[in-house]
Amino acid sequence: MKRPISCAALLALLATGCTNTGYDTGQHLPQNDGANADAKGVLHVRNAHLRAASGQAASPVSPASEQTLYAVLINDGHKPDQLQQITVDGGGSVQLSGAATDIRPDQPVGANEQPLGTVTGVRGPSVPMTFVFRDAGAVRVIVPVKQNASQPPAGPAATTTPAAPGHAPKHAPRHSPGH
Repeated sequence: MKRPISCAALLALLATGCTNTGYDTGQHLPQNDGANADAKGVLHVRNAHLRAASGQAASPVSPASEQTLYAVLINDGHKPDQLQQITVDGGGSVQLSGAATDIRPDQPVGANEQPLGTVTGVRGPSVPMTFVFRDAGAVRVIVPVKQNASQPPAGPAATTTPAAPGHAPKHAPRHSPGH
């Protein structure tokens, strides 16, 4: 009887010694709706997302003519880096704004809703993109498409007209095989 109690006590003692009561900042990911990625642990892409131009709804079928790319780029290195290009997997193109190209240490680029550029020829709820940096290399990000607050949601529910009170919507008659 003494052996099971001593084993249980030893396991309890070891378990308490292995717990970390502090906050592990190295494993913390930002809480946002956009995509996040790291290039060589030095350059960070945070909250990358696309927004359709005013009056355009994002559609999985037809591409919006132009969408704005937002992201915050953070350089934790000791020397400046440069965003050389962003490519879109499967087609489409990105036109970078001038301010987005130079990324100095400890000076975030794209903060305060400053767009990185515009994207054309893309469709769907998310777009795979590759951010290419001069020193940190390339990092692939699946960038979600967000709706503008002034836009109704896209899809069949957005175009359905409700029936008048007391009247059910009329459906086409069903055809059974052979009739």
